[in-house]
Amino acid sequence: MSTEVELRRCFFVLLLAALAGCATAKRGPTETFEVRSSPSGASVTSTSGWECVTPCVVKVARRGDFVVTVRKDGYVTQTFTIKSVPIQVQQKGLRDRVVVGETGYIGRVTDWASGANLEHQPNPLEVELEPE
Repeated sequence: MSTEVELRRCFFVLLLAALAGCATAKRGPTETFEVRSSPSGASVTSTSGWECVTPCVVKVARRGDFVVTVRKDGYVTQTFTIKSVPIQVQQKGLRDRVVVGETGYIGRVTDWASGANLEHQPNPLEVELEPE
């Protein structure tokens, strides 16, 4: 086997190892978003197009803000803006992996490109409904 082929194989293995350590593989471009209300049984609609009845959990894309409206007969309708914000990554000082890992350069770039570095806040959304 030639040295060039061995170098290509080695590069490919290193590339796969680097990408496997990214937070994207762990987090992905979607997340679960939860809505709870007191009392439960409220109708929830979003500007993203999904609907549910509390308590509920839906899968949403990490990238992008949306507005949630919570309604229940006999209670004041409430509207909330849910923001997509970057997660806080804890640095590990000199032990931080520079090339491979969720805080490494490759992981950061990959996560930014896919949206895996984002999360929605508040999540869960907890709503205290007030009588009309």
